[in-house]
This record gives sequence, C-alpha cells and structure tokens, in this order.
Amino acid sequence: MNGRIDVLLVGGPRKTRGTGEEVGENLGLGYLAAVLREQGVSVEILDAGLEGLNVTGLVRAIRARSFRVLGFSVVVQAMLRPTLATLAAIGERRDYLTVMGGHGPTFSCRSILRDVPALDVVVRGEGEETFPDLVFRVLGGQSWHDRPGLAYRADGGVVVNPPRPLVSDLDRLPHPARDKLTSSLQRGTMARLMSSRGCHGTCAFCSIRAFYGGSPGHAWRGRSPEDVAAEIEELAGRWGIRHFRFSDDNFIGPGGAGRRRAAAIADAIAALGHDLEFTVACRPDDVDHELFAQLKAAGLHTVFLGVESGSQRILDTLNKRVTVERNREAVRTLRALGLRPGLGFIMFTPDTRLEDLPANFEFLREMGISWRNTGDMLDILNRLEVYEGTPMAERLRREGRLRGDYQGFAYRMPPEVETIYRLLKGCQDAAMAARRLGRAMGLTRAPAAPAPARHPPS
Repeated sequence: MNGRIDVLLVGGPRKTRGTGEEVGENLGLGYLAAVLREQGVSVEILDAGLEGLNVTGLVRAIRARSFRVLGFSVVVQAMLRPTLATLAAIGERRDYLTVMGGHGPTFSCRSILRDVPALDVVVRGEGEETFPDLVFRVLGGQSWHDRPGLAYRADGGVVVNPPRPLVSDLDRLPHPARDKLTSSLQRGTMARLMSSRGCHGTCAFCSIRAFYGGSPGHAWRGRSPEDVAAEIEELAGRWGIRHFRFSDDNFIGPGGAGRRRAAAIADAIAALGHDLEFTVACRPDDVDHELFAQLKAAGLHTVFLGVESGSQRILDTLNKRVTVERNREAVRTLRALGLRPGLGFIMFTPDTRLEDLPANFEFLREMGISWRNTGDMLDILNRLEVYEGTPMAERLRREGRLRGDYQGFAYRMPPEVETIYRLLKGCQDAAMAARRLGRAMGLTRAPAAPAPARHPPS
C-alpha cells in the first residue's frame, strides 16, 4: 500500500478446533473503521484469519504498511497468543502507537502491558468511543493519558483509567464497514450482523457479562428493529446477501421487552420482501413457540442454544439458571417448528464427576447427537475453557485449582474423570484425523454446512 494511513486495524491469526467453527468478518474492526471514517480518519483493515496469514505472514504484511496507529482486536482467547507473538516479532518500534482491545486484554491489561514492551495501550471495554478518542488525540498531537477506558505503562508501572460508559444507544453507531465481507463469503461463511450487545444471563464461565458489566450502563442493549432492517436491506440490496447470522450474544434479550423487540425485528425483516434465511443465538429459556414461529416465518433457520450439560448438578455449578428439562423442551419446540438447533455443550468442567457423564451422553442421545456427527455439529467432548474476569476463574483461583496465566488457563478434574477425558479425546482426535484423510483422498464428503460457533463473536 502506498502512502501513510492513519490507522491499521488488525485481526490476528487464530486456530479453530476443527469442529465446524467458522472464521468470518470481525465486526468489531468493522465498527471501529466505520466510526473513524465518519470523522475523516483513513483506515485499513488487515484480517489474518480471513487472509490465511500466520504470524510470520502477518508481521510481513504489517511491516509493508505505514500508519500512525496500529490496533489489534482480540475477539476470542484463541487469538491472544498469536497476537502477542506478532507483537514480539515486530519489536519495539516507536514511530506509531500500538493498541490492543477485546475481552482478554480488558481483563488482563496489567499483565499484558507488563509482559509486552511493544504494546503501548489497552482499550478496555467497548471501543467505539474510547479508541477514536485516542486516535484523534494521537493524530492531533494531544495528550491522551487521562482518557477513560485506557490502560498504559507509566513510571515503571501500569495505569488503569476509570472505565468509559457503555454505548447507550446502539443506533447512533454507523453500520460496520464491510471491507472483508467478500473474503468472508468466499470462505463459505455467512454474512454477520449484530442487533444487540450483551447477555442477561449470569453463567459462571462466560466472559460476556463480566466484559460489559465492568463499565457503567446496561449490560444488554438492543438496536431498534428499524435500524436492524436497514442494515439487512443494505446487505441484501448491495451485496445480494440472502443468508446471514446474527452475532448477538443473546438475540432475544431480557423479559417481555426483549421478546417484543425480537417479534418486531421479525416483522421488519418480513416487510423487506426478500427471501432470507438467518441464524440467532439465545438461552434455552428464551425459546417460545409463538415467538419462534413468527421468527421462522421471517426466515429463521438455525438457533444456537447454550444447553451446556445433561446434568442438573453441573448446570447449577455453572449458574445457568435453567433445568435439563427446560433444555429438552427448547430443543423439542425448535424441532417441532422445523428449525435446526445448534447446541453448545460442555461435557467436561472443573466440577464434573463420573456420575455426570452418563447423564450427558443420555441427553445427547435424546437430542439425536452421536459419534457419527462428532466434529460436524459440535464438539461433544468440549472441555470448559476458563477466562480471566469470570466467576469461574475467581473461584478456581480461590480454591488453588487454577494453573497457567492470561494466555491460557488450565485445571485438573478428578483423576478418574481426567483419565476418561484423555482417552475419549484421543479417540475423537484420531477419528477426525481419519475423516480429514478420507476427504483428502476423496473417500468421504465434507459436511454440507458448518455449525454455529461455540461463542457468538462480539
């Protein structure tokens, strides 16, 4: 690229688990680019995941460009190590400011800034107001060190400024820049959009509530149905998109107001007059026959549900606030409506006992999930990942059971459960390797469509 731009926004490399997990547009970068461009800032998006770049290739691509601010988005934990490796390879250059944001950096800003000399600033929490504020001050030669939502090094330590309030009215934000939509579609990934942010759940293992709860404001916020429909019309009219996914942490939203909003979005989509199909994610206790029939009439095809376990004891330790029977009922309702359920499931947790495993396998059997479709619909041997900032991480740390650091935590289950996990995981890995080999040799066909990602992008 010729000439110096103001901001280079980077999505780092990431490894998927080989279980139908998609790598699509980074909507976070799209929103940041759109906000900055509205203010006349020149921006380029460089997405290593979509462009198939490893750390070496990403470093080479960054060095080939000239910019004033370099911003990294760490959407999921799997991106953190490669992003840190990228920064280490770039080294300590001081002709631009290096910034990082996302869930992991927000919770671990002190440790990351301590360990990574090439990183200058961490944007904590939502970035659409904090990051442009920082950029404008850098470009204008002004001081930025007192601005809310930032963490940075100073006087041999790390300064963490107070958080910035959450964006109260999401309709104020421009629709995300779609620089990488074509690349995403070429990978077979559905177009994405977000109609809301946050979740009203309190799951002990999930970083979503902690991420938004760390800033003043409502943890769950929804866009108006009219604004959502306008973005869908743009995707359909300009890009010819007919299949898309809502990347909301929880599409339905809390209480009656959330259901009424979801119904209004269904009406707004239907009124567009396009033949559309879409996917949403929600809690099992959000599933209601009448509402989801209305959503199906508007084009709803697949619903991702975080059921997590067939053991009530485990659901309680995860603070899911739902019963196994309610999970079953949600899946039955979706199937009765002809909708495809995508299940989030955590077979192994720090609290799993031997007696929980038969309940899990029986639940999966009832749901029609077996070893035959392992790797296509979901990873049925999924082991709970511990994220900084969550109640689960805090509890395991208090109990002395948490090992590792912000780059990746580990824990041990009871010895007999750990042994079973390792045996089953070895069998699964071997089966998936054999499947990949069979596809490479033309002996088997790839699955028709990937399942929803384990954690919807934020």
